[in-house]
Amino acid sequence: MTKWYFNKVPAGSKIREPVNSEFFATDAISNPGVALVREGIQNSLDAADDGKNVLVRIYLSGNGRALAHDKVAPFIDGIWEHLLANGNGLRDVPQQEENCSFIVFEDFGTTGLTGDHSQPYPPKYGERNPFFYFFRAEGRSGKGEHDRGRWGIGKQVFPRASRISTVFGLTVRADDGRRMLMGQTVLKSHWVNDVFCQDGWFGDKNSEIVMPTESRELLDTFCKTFDLQRGPKDQGLSLVVPWYDSEIDEKWILKAVLRDYFYPILMGKLDVIVETSLIKTSLDSKNLRAEIMRFEDIGKEMSPILDLAQWAQDVSADQIVTLSRPAADRTLRWGADLFSSDATKSLQAAFTKGEKLALHIPVTVRPKNDPSRESFFRVYMVRDDDNEEGHPVFIREGIIISDVRSPRTRGVRSLVVIEDAPLATMLGDSENPAHTQWQKDGSNFKGKYIYGPSFIEFVTRSVHETIRHLTESDKVEDRTLLVDIFSLPALPEEDAIKSKDQHEASGPGSGPPEGPPILPPRPRNIRVSKITGGFSVTRGGPDSHPPVYLDVVVAYDIRRGNAFRKYNKADFDVEQLPIIIKVSGADLVSKTGNRIMVAIRDRDFNLSVTGFDERRDLRIKAIARSVGESDGD
Repeated sequence: MTKWYFNKVPAGSKIREPVNSEFFATDAISNPGVALVREGIQNSLDAADDGKNVLVRIYLSGNGRALAHDKVAPFIDGIWEHLLANGNGLRDVPQQEENCSFIVFEDFGTTGLTGDHSQPYPPKYGERNPFFYFFRAEGRSGKGEHDRGRWGIGKQVFPRASRISTVFGLTVRADDGRRMLMGQTVLKSHWVNDVFCQDGWFGDKNSEIVMPTESRELLDTFCKTFDLQRGPKDQGLSLVVPWYDSEIDEKWILKAVLRDYFYPILMGKLDVIVETSLIKTSLDSKNLRAEIMRFEDIGKEMSPILDLAQWAQDVSADQIVTLSRPAADRTLRWGADLFSSDATKSLQAAFTKGEKLALHIPVTVRPKNDPSRESFFRVYMVRDDDNEEGHPVFIREGIIISDVRSPRTRGVRSLVVIEDAPLATMLGDSENPAHTQWQKDGSNFKGKYIYGPSFIEFVTRSVHETIRHLTESDKVEDRTLLVDIFSLPALPEEDAIKSKDQHEASGPGSGPPEGPPILPPRPRNIRVSKITGGFSVTRGGPDSHPPVYLDVVVAYDIRRGNAFRKYNKADFDVEQLPIIIKVSGADLVSKTGNRIMVAIRDRDFNLSVTGFDERRDLRIKAIARSVGESDGD
């Protein structure tokens, strides 16, 4: 008989309460809808059938399409006494008469939950059984090196998104074509009618365990009730989350898809439909940019990285510079020996011109108990002075690893892409359950690889170290110089606030924050120096050749955003006191707002600008220009 069955906790058993969902309550995952998107789509990509394009449909009923109690009764009756029991861990249980809002998350082009659905115990090592691991395991995963998940708890985002901690799964399986339905509710141990219970399953019970139902009539009713698009022969998995968390809405879902999965969508490996009772949004490689630009807050942020990702997709083999393979018998280190002279010249020339760069970086992965395997990752970057944050975007097998601790590289836009299996497997093993960080001490990673921790540092520092190598060379003549922030004397309390902010930003135990590397100290044609109340600009060194014109832009530094774009005349105006401009060996061409243009006559020229608020930090951008060049930035 198909109904809800709850496990009786055996006498003497150690009581373990479900806490796995707490792994998804992180700063990088700010909403249960974001966690649902990240983990759900990751599982769908892992289940892709023979490399087919994966389609994910996410439907939110909202209140407009919420179901009356009598509609959901065949699938909910028998669960209420457990939902209302004391100590079950639920805090927002709906009334029995309350209409049931629901989320549908279904994928197509996937294999569904294959494997022996009657298996009561974990498969032996090396055997796969996705059905078992989805419904009968927690904290254990049967995924391999070609899969994105590791911890076996990603599926917990679905009951976590439900006010009754419940999820239903209807699957059409690639291995045998069978269609099955099963439900699960994840509760803390609780008493019902003098029986100590824990989790529950919806299905048909045999002598040992609850089995999925294959009743055609019931499955057809389920599909119709919850508006599933899956036909009887459409392989894949459809999940239904009843009474979903009110924090989840269409915008959160759409933004999460665009932020976390723009890369596989752009690559043509993933399409996503986000649907409500009022609107249906389809996301694919053709309309991805237009959909991103609909959201002002992420449109400006993501447009440049989308350009870079598109270029990465189309880049030809002869445009990719291959570095030397680091020695496999010691920890990985960045050094000049990884860059041949030809590679250095090619990258320097492209970087100086503001062209996009593509690097192929080979490595040798050494699992402790398996043979070494050659692998690689790729870095794509472009100079972008408007990128104040300077954080690379790290992508492992299509998923954004959103909270990687890496050095900032101001003035550079970059993608670090890890797709090759050996390295992707290693970094996947190091990830926290929410797949937002690479951690050296993770239980799936520590001690598993020879020199393993050095790989994490090597990958996370790849952009920083490449830029450092390119910009430290004497041979690079860099005509656009972004001069980093320098501090004018601050009040003591402001110093304390800044120190606290820097410590918190770098995370506990991480030591002093690392300075931004763009552009690292090196011989230059122009030097910007701090003086009392302002700054001066002079030639860079005895052998330097100053430009014909020098365009200087100034702004007070801000904690977020582009300081130059957010300049306001209320801060200062270089045409007005107290700002004082002194020039020698050059002619003042123009001064307006936060911009000064001079024509240089003498190699030993000097431009000094003073009168700024000494309690605030300055950011200065000095742009060398030739005769006839526009004075626009």
